[in-house]
Amino acid sequence: MPRKKEVQWGRWIVYYMGRGLELSGLLLVTWSMFLFFGSRAMRPMLALTGAGGALFFVGWLLARRNPES
Repeated sequence: MPRKKEVQWGRWIVYYMGRGLELSGLLLVTWSMFLFFGSRAMRPMLALTGAGGALFFVGWLLARRNPES
């Protein structure tokens, strides 16, 4: 009879934390585009978009490893 694999909660927490950061980054980029649509203020839009991209990238780094392996 095969042995049941033990669940590693720490890996799952890191995985879902990364997915949450990815989602937050995408929402921040989208929100900044809608917020500054038609505006001449480029610097705040680029700052918010860059922050969203950074959130997404950190989340991607955290979530790219499969927690089951």
